[in-house]
Amino acid sequence: MTARGVSEELRIPERDVYDHLEHIRRTMGKGKAALTVEPAVCEACGFVFRKRGRLKTPGKCPLCRSELIREAVFSVETR
Repeated sequence: MTARGVSEELRIPERDVYDHLEHIRRTMGKGKAALTVEPAVCEACGFVFRKRGRLKTPGKCPLCRSELIREAVFSVETR
């Protein structure tokens, strides 16, 4: 689910979702489950934001400077 989807589902501001996801990532890393992130992708040139440490969707593509960025998708997987 995207951060926007979580925001709509839980009826909380999207900016708060990223804080909660970061906390989930830290705490789940110690257990049997993990937060997985399908990275954001530039819709214009196809650049994939694989090495991005922050969970928030980037504002612009570093290659083509386009602002058409598909949001990252978050899920929980068990190990």
